[in-house]
Amino acid sequence: MTAMTGARPLVLAMLDGWGLRGEREGNALALARTPIYDRLAATWPRTQLAASGEAVGLMPGQPGHMQAAYTTLGAGRPIEAPVTRIGRAFSGDGPDGIAHHPLLRELITRVRPLGGAVHLIGMVTPSRIAGHQHYMAVLAALLSHEGVKVWVHALMDGKDTASQGGIDHLREFLEDIEGAEHAELGSVFGRAYGFDEGADATATASTARAILEADAPSTEYPTAYLDECYRKGLDDDRIPPAVAPSYRGIRPDDAVLFVNLQPDHGQPLLSTLLAPETAGLKMAAPLLAGVYSLVRLTQPLGAKTSPLFEATSFSSSLAGTLASAGLRQLTLLESVVETGLSNFARGGSNALFPGETILVTDTPPLTQIERKPDLASASLTNELLAAIKNGEHDVMTVAFPNAAILGRTGNMKATIAAIEAIDKCLGKIAAQIDKRGGMLILCGTYGKAERMVDPESGAACRRTTQAPVPFIMMGGRGASSARGPLSSGTLADVAPTVLELCGVSAPAEMSGRSLLATTEQPDPVGA
Repeated sequence: MTAMTGARPLVLAMLDGWGLRGEREGNALALARTPIYDRLAATWPRTQLAASGEAVGLMPGQPGHMQAAYTTLGAGRPIEAPVTRIGRAFSGDGPDGIAHHPLLRELITRVRPLGGAVHLIGMVTPSRIAGHQHYMAVLAALLSHEGVKVWVHALMDGKDTASQGGIDHLREFLEDIEGAEHAELGSVFGRAYGFDEGADATATASTARAILEADAPSTEYPTAYLDECYRKGLDDDRIPPAVAPSYRGIRPDDAVLFVNLQPDHGQPLLSTLLAPETAGLKMAAPLLAGVYSLVRLTQPLGAKTSPLFEATSFSSSLAGTLASAGLRQLTLLESVVETGLSNFARGGSNALFPGETILVTDTPPLTQIERKPDLASASLTNELLAAIKNGEHDVMTVAFPNAAILGRTGNMKATIAAIEAIDKCLGKIAAQIDKRGGMLILCGTYGKAERMVDPESGAACRRTTQAPVPFIMMGGRGASSARGPLSSGTLADVAPTVLELCGVSAPAEMSGRSLLATTEQPDPVGA
């Protein structure tokens, strides 16, 4: 067992959606009153970290997001995102191409002799975060070419794209599948209707009825339907389910292929489709020939679906390395980001490491968050303060998702309120850390709240961004604002930095480097 040699406790506060941008216009972080954050940034060593594109395992120029950020923070290195591996398969013609995937061939073999149809459920979006319409179009064309009937259930985005840009994306998608003789649109609906974590149960049930029994308003012209919804003030993610006149629901011997890019997306909807009675729907579970997903889903759905591609996984995580060194850890987070911990920051591991405690506080219903922008931050902070006073843990991590969650609503006022609530929490934490002689690290994870207005259209911007994020290091016994500056870097450098502060060697697998200046190190406890 290794004794912690750095300032104790070390608290890592993760600030989702907290990007850096110099301009004030449309910048909720600049417009919010954040005296605590401003003081810490002005007084203590700080730097900025790359949090998008290749720095976090994504394609060049791709905005950062929670999944990529948490993975990179936990792994101490950029881990190739599933979308990159999937992209190679969909662009290849050889034996590794998607047309030759053994599970896709199995799906065809199961359904075609029975005369069943394949229901493709996925995002019609160019974002490559929650989905990609190209993958939907390719799969529809491949299955149709094999003589299989394909019903497409088109999820509209509106969060990782322009709020009402889906009409163009859907139009392009329908043009792409025009040559697929046996493929047609079955339904269209927004991602808030069962795709996103914390989706409203009533909304999810309405989508399930549409897909299972074609029980929804009928529309012969889906793009006109979207336009009608826009005129009612609805964005893409909030489009109510509608079905094509020819759609007849899921029948025995049909199969489902969920075209996901993240293991935690679509859980509410898929769970309801496979067991409608659990959602209070008076209908039997469909007798399916098979249930498949593009990326392996988290449990318990992972055991009920066959994945074409594995989800992100890695060994030698930050949490695992700290545990191996005998350090006691506490992680505090809200339920809205709970899956991000095991699926991404821990490389897919759900088991607790020795000496580790994880406390999850319920996030208010997502339908209410604009009226409660502080979410569960007060509860998290109170738990953290109690733990600091208790002194039982060496390293504590707290995740504040407010700036990202509220920023993604497009509501500037609510986002500013969320940021100001977090600043008050940071004030309480910093005061307790200062009193105890510990260390507090503030680390942004990906950008969002710094850009709330689309610079081209002037409309609300709900997308995450390519912005760098802040890294501020406060405290340590004998520390002062005169300490030398931190190196610039990426999110991959956070884990090696934390490990060095704890006196623990980083595993060889971690390609990130410590942000600490080599000539100036924090005073160890007892020096």
